[in-house]
Amino acid sequence: MSKRTKDGIISALVFAVVAILFGYFIYGEIKWSAVIGLMIGGFISWYFIIPKVNKLGRRE
Repeated sequence: MSKRTKDGIISALVFAVVAILFGYFIYGEIKWSAVIGLMIGGFISWYFIIPKVNKLGRRE
């Protein structure tokens, strides 16, 4: 498994855990649509966007 894939999966899981805990303790219920959305967004951001930003930052 590549580093990008591993980072994407780890960030998706972290985002999901944070969304579950935040929803449970703040709102008293878990909003699964928010959890799924944050998982997808976390994976996309750490698989596509963050490596591109890091690559551009190293060049300058």
